[in-house]
Amino acid sequence: MPVKRAKAWLLLGLYRLLSLGLTPFWLVLLLVRLAKAKEDPRRLGERLGWPSRRRPAGPLLWFHAASVGELNSLLPVLRALDQGVGAPVLLVTTVTRTSAALADRVLPPAAIHQFVPIDHWLALLPFRCYWRPCLGVLAEAELWPELVQAMPHLHLINARMSQRSYLRHRRFPVYAGWLLARVEVCLAQSQDDAERFRRLGARDVRALGSTKLDADLPPVNSVHLELVQQVFAGRSVLLLASSHAGEERQWIEAWVENKLTQRPFGLLLAPRHPQRAQEVLAQARELGLSAALWSDLAGGGLAPNPDVLVADVIGEMGTWISAAAVVVMGGSFYPQGRALGGQNPLEPVALGRPVLCGPDMANFSDLLEPLLSAGCLQQCADVAAALAAALPLLVQPLPQRRGEGLRLRGPSQLLASLLLKQCRSSSAAEECR
Repeated sequence: MPVKRAKAWLLLGLYRLLSLGLTPFWLVLLLVRLAKAKEDPRRLGERLGWPSRRRPAGPLLWFHAASVGELNSLLPVLRALDQGVGAPVLLVTTVTRTSAALADRVLPPAAIHQFVPIDHWLALLPFRCYWRPCLGVLAEAELWPELVQAMPHLHLINARMSQRSYLRHRRFPVYAGWLLARVEVCLAQSQDDAERFRRLGARDVRALGSTKLDADLPPVNSVHLELVQQVFAGRSVLLLASSHAGEERQWIEAWVENKLTQRPFGLLLAPRHPQRAQEVLAQARELGLSAALWSDLAGGGLAPNPDVLVADVIGEMGTWISAAAVVVMGGSFYPQGRALGGQNPLEPVALGRPVLCGPDMANFSDLLEPLLSAGCLQQCADVAAALAAALPLLVQPLPQRRGEGLRLRGPSQLLASLLLKQCRSSSAAEECR
């Protein structure tokens, strides 16, 4: 047995022994998450590897996406695969309740959604035995040891590796090599990402781009859009989209310091995780602003001209973007000192809105240059600079031209063809029996 293979089995064995010893911890963690409403009590069994849906006959492709952003990035590929007679069964797993709620609305009709089991071999073993996937596809970089082991003929798509993550993996090269040895094909978002994966030992690495480029325009609810416009009573709106903890406070404080409540402007905050909406609402009121939740307004409790509207639902980002004069991308201003890499700017760009972001857009480094060059995106050093850049756009909003924004082409059709070919190959078909 080669030395590398022996090391891989040794590491896997050690990880499984550790997991076995920590089984009570895993269960307590699930209960804590359940108490914090981070788990769905009706589907908790799925997190332990117990299926809640029947497995259809035929070859099955297993896709895993951690949360909302990764799930949205998979949709163009899933739709390309879910076509015609003989299409494979599509199983999609996610982690968060938010992504599960979104999956119910946006997945192709034939696709099956399940919560991914915890990263414990006693949970993933029955999961794999029941679903019998012939191919596993991981979106971006969700590299958990047992998950990686459970996914056959593993493909990484939209794979990204920031410089920070790369340096962290370099400290444990044996561990990184062990994980990446299970990856048969690594399809990176950019040449820089591809080079970092190669240096860590990944095989068959290609810079194919991101399937996020092929996403549909986000839907706009015209009734809800009209209601948002009524709430702000004709004021120009700044949207902070997909913000993280700490980021909303940065913008609320800047809003107050610049006395923008005295001008005909409104602030629309859309946290990446809507369950944080009450926390954001409290922050705005604590700083002296009048604030309201979207769900309260939509339910008929229309407040007169609040300074701040907090979005607390998913699936309405197209509506929020359409209501805004300028969109600021969350996750890009180092909230609470954390480097999060920024959120996807393609939706507001495609909807023709001016877009601003902070200094940290590492997750979209391959898109920055074309978007900046086309004048669709403006990168700012901090919140103060971004607010200064936003003010002229709030004073004199640009007309929205839905669908006339910059559209870049992604690799979804090519990727679907590659996956379908692999699924139908003799080795994959044998595993499905």
